[in-house]
Amino acid sequence: MHVPTVFFYPLKNPTFTKISIIHERLEQSLSKFITHVYPTSGRFASDGQSINCHDEGVLYIKAKVDSQFCDFLKDARKDIDLALYFCPKFDRNDSNLCTNPIVVVQVTEFACGTGLALCLSIEHAVIDGFTAGKFVYEWSKVSKMGINSDMINCFTFNDFGTIFPATSDNRLSKILKSPSDDGHDSIEMVARRFVISESAISRLRETIGLVYFKPSRVELVIALLWRTLINVFQRKNNGRLRPCLLIVAVNLRGKIDFPSYKNSFGNFAIEVPVKFIPGETGMELKDIVLLLMDVIQKITVYISFAESTDMYSLASKFHEEIQEWEENEQVDVCMTSSLCGFPINKVDFGWGKPCLTSFGLRRSDMFWLYDTECGTGIVVQADLKKDYMEMFGLDEEFFIQSRI
Repeated sequence: MHVPTVFFYPLKNPTFTKISIIHERLEQSLSKFITHVYPTSGRFASDGQSINCHDEGVLYIKAKVDSQFCDFLKDARKDIDLALYFCPKFDRNDSNLCTNPIVVVQVTEFACGTGLALCLSIEHAVIDGFTAGKFVYEWSKVSKMGINSDMINCFTFNDFGTIFPATSDNRLSKILKSPSDDGHDSIEMVARRFVISESAISRLRETIGLVYFKPSRVELVIALLWRTLINVFQRKNNGRLRPCLLIVAVNLRGKIDFPSYKNSFGNFAIEVPVKFIPGETGMELKDIVLLLMDVIQKITVYISFAESTDMYSLASKFHEEIQEWEENEQVDVCMTSSLCGFPINKVDFGWGKPCLTSFGLRRSDMFWLYDTECGTGIVVQADLKKDYMEMFGLDEEFFIQSRI
């Protein structure tokens, strides 16, 4: 699936904000940059397991919206779903992936001329969150500073086939089945932003009182969000506490014992299942934190000593577990992806940093995490079914715990 990220920028300096000049700079810098990130201008091979790099190019869309930027921002801070209007609508052929662009960029001008939206939409099978974040950040540097081609050196291009090998019997593609729609189009999903400050995170750490274990701020916030959503699920199920699966995206760079993969281009992440089972795990925040830490730390330790063949087996095992739980109607499922530490807030093409950012497709119950501008707090974009969101937003304990 294509996953979009939309950045909104105020345009303040008239010297650099004429839309024709903006498009020229963006297109020229993108053209220069993608020669160093060559898979982005390729297309899927017919087997769907590799990329043909024949320079078909990325898709660049120019758009215009008949509204005022300041009015939009005022509304979007209350309703982040308005950002979906700035995601590209392009002809995507699901029956023939070979014709689909890997990267689509849409730049939308506001009628008032005081703002624009830049959306980067990426094929997630090829590009993970680390790659997408680094891609747009490095592109912005080329655009802003006019970096020479020989100074662009932001990715390495390793053969992930040594870790996740294609097999003659197509075993990998059978394991990694395409996700079904599961009626996504008929379920109304909504998003909402929460900002959890550094002081709120410190209070959370004091509340759980773990002396010998120090959870990271990301682990604390994920645990708080997950626990709150489990409470929502319980209320939706007439007070009955059900098993709940949290799918955590884990970036393998820096964790696996291959130093050359530190800045690898591609999708080098695995989805780790964390299972809440009533009766086995308590419902105190400390219990949820310990469960999350236990799973993630065990996986991190395992990965650090793993052979390449072990990684393949682990990814396959996790995927099968996730599919089994997702297919069980007696299980609640949610996902989380942390972009904390990624340069999301530093994407400056020459007009300044973004004043608002939006992620994703609203396809599943999902939490996106990224750093506040100062880097000490965490911004959460929660994508939930509408009736879940209504209860989530009214959860008194969530707001007491986080004091957003």
